[in-house]
Amino acid sequence: MGKLCHISPFNIRQSIYRCCQRKEGGIKSMRTFYALIKNNLRITIMHKPISFLLMTITPIIVLIIASKMVSYSTTFVNVGIVDGDQTRASEAITQIVDGLEGIKVFKMNENEVEANFQSNKINTALVIHSGFQDGLLNNSIEQLVVKGNEEQNVYTLLQAILKNHLLNLRNLGKISGGDAAVFENAVGNYIASSEFVEKTSLNDLYTEYNNSNIFVGFLILFIFFNSSAIANVINIDRERNIYSRIFLSPAKVWMYYLSNVLCNLVIVAFQILAAILSMEYFTNTSIGVEPGVLFLILFLTAMVAVSLGTFYVSITEEADAASMISNFANLLIVILGGCFIQVELFPKLINAISYISPARWAMGSILDLQQGLTLGDIAGKASLLGGMAAVILAISVIITSKREKKFRSLS
Repeated sequence: MGKLCHISPFNIRQSIYRCCQRKEGGIKSMRTFYALIKNNLRITIMHKPISFLLMTITPIIVLIIASKMVSYSTTFVNVGIVDGDQTRASEAITQIVDGLEGIKVFKMNENEVEANFQSNKINTALVIHSGFQDGLLNNSIEQLVVKGNEEQNVYTLLQAILKNHLLNLRNLGKISGGDAAVFENAVGNYIASSEFVEKTSLNDLYTEYNNSNIFVGFLILFIFFNSSAIANVINIDRERNIYSRIFLSPAKVWMYYLSNVLCNLVIVAFQILAAILSMEYFTNTSIGVEPGVLFLILFLTAMVAVSLGTFYVSITEEADAASMISNFANLLIVILGGCFIQVELFPKLINAISYISPARWAMGSILDLQQGLTLGDIAGKASLLGGMAAVILAISVIITSKREKKFRSLS
């Protein structure tokens, strides 16, 4: 028979005591951490209410003023149409485009398209190749290409409007059973109906998107500057000798830094939400992106901004030094990110360098969504923003850990 293991009552009491101590210590740590978060929020909001209020409402005021003062252009969008099919279906597409408000149609040959783009005679081109109608009769939408200038998104809006009409024409092809005569008669009835023509001003949407993107760029600028200012509270605490008292309290250094990061994220998230809701409900400005998706992109950008703010603090010891470095770096980040000047206008070298700016990936994600891509399509860019935040924060932690070891040894 095996030997029985004897556990004395004293050992049991010791185990229970240690377990209780660990549990009690964990509760105390959580309470301390929670107190640090509340304290950071109180210092940032209650001790500087005017500063907090200004940082929250300034982007909103700028948006409201801009929406009232900016008058959107009513000039025509010039569309060049190349009809290489010369069928009833291609004629229907031409009639649909010509029926849109704010559109001026120029018929031309395919070899004239490039020259008309260069002379700015047209903003976008619709090229209908031979076999377009035959494709519709065979249940496929082919031989139709929409061309446009990459610096403008007019062509993507034209694609979106034509999409439903092309699907309707393809369905008419199905119903016709491949009979061209029946199909052409059905297309004639479709054109004659008053239900399909949508009166839409494409240029208004383009101008509105362009101006709302400038507001988003301005908001990203505020996110970076505000995040750095909140993170700089750590250096201010150093100068007031509050920082050194951490070692005389139950608080751990990691708790102090993490509470600052979380407090920073909460405040910036609130300011982003306030700005997006204002744009959605207090103005007639549209950015062409769902509010929830826009919040997600800007929050990921805020995570990078908060991490950078912590990094600036980790490499400095004075509030003035951190403020000077952060102001220069943040301004460079938003300019390189295309927040105010389109990155396509940058010289090639500057354009290549701009890929290191998180603001470029944020603005790029918004532009992609405006052009009809889904959230899944921009998942890579969103993940990159999250990865940037994690890497920068990890570097900040390493630098800070080395500094605190020296600090403790001196203490």
